[in-house]
Amino acid sequence: MLLKWFKKEEKQRNPGKPEALLIDAIAAFENGDFDTAADIFIQIANNNQEHPLAHLLLARSFIQLGDTELAVEALRNHLEVDPESCEGFIYLGLALFDLEQTDGAEEAFEAAIKLKSNSVLARENLAIAKIEGGDLNEALDELLELHEANPSDNTLSELVILALGKLGRWDAAKRYASYTIQMAQVTESTEDTE
Repeated sequence: MLLKWFKKEEKQRNPGKPEALLIDAIAAFENGDFDTAADIFIQIANNNQEHPLAHLLLARSFIQLGDTELAVEALRNHLEVDPESCEGFIYLGLALFDLEQTDGAEEAFEAAIKLKSNSVLARENLAIAKIEGGDLNEALDELLELHEANPSDNTLSELVILALGKLGRWDAAKRYASYTIQMAQVTESTEDTE
């Protein structure tokens, strides 16, 4: 209701201006109309090359539409305008990984980590890319460090077990699985007593 009012007011004050178009595009994106969102974001980006949000949300629209190559192009445009965008580098890494460009994905995740060293998402995805690229020991080290800092994250424990398995360390993978199950039970019983 409030968004509808704001949208109407913006159009009345600034019809055809980037702000009003941006609201239309975001509304379309949020409503799952990614084709319309992409069209409007393209219009905004064409009229204002320096609009980082338009390029980022255009890329996200292309990702939703399954056009990863166009998403990569939009993300590169976004990063030219905003080279400090950790989110942009993470999306770029995910898109490149989807295109099976593992080296490029690793570089993008590493750039995101340089900008925000505590980004679990960037570090986790870097480890996944390293697993895919065959850098299993590096991936395992990264995942163990992440899991130690986030012991309740089941995805991280699964990735550690996956890396151990790919390294052929089956006994270690079994022990780690048992350990994480025990830790989860301890955490659960501690929460129950609180």
